[in-house]
Amino acid sequence: MTTQQLSIFMENKPGQLVQVTKTLKEAGIDIRAMSLADTKDFGIVRMIVSNTEKAQEAMREAGFMSTITQVMCVAMDDQPGGLSRITELMAEAEVNIDYLYACITVIGKDAYIVMHVDDEKKASKCLEQAGIRMVGNEEIANM
Repeated sequence: MTTQQLSIFMENKPGQLVQVTKTLKEAGIDIRAMSLADTKDFGIVRMIVSNTEKAQEAMREAGFMSTITQVMCVAMDDQPGGLSRITELMAEAEVNIDYLYACITVIGKDAYIVMHVDDEKKASKCLEQAGIRMVGNEEIANM
């Protein structure tokens, strides 16, 4: 099971993130998870949002280039070692984690991580066999 991630490309200069977040606010989009990475001249914001297609359209209208990517959102134990278990399972299955970041959750319940892997099918099978729950678009939209 995968979920949709919106990746927004922007210049690495003051005010760009303001424009991204303001655009989403005006479109009525909730940000569920976010990661920001940069180079000297450009940045990439990766987001899990309440409505990916609507968010992408709003970004396009605001002049930002964006893409939608399939990623995995995984519910894990919210305790020390929860993430370690996930990374160990991926390593044992010989699945590379390209990147990951945290997703909002209710404290004391499951913690969520968003990850992009090199073999989603193998990763899904491994996680399912370990009894780890994957989270889809509908559940994220209702968080």
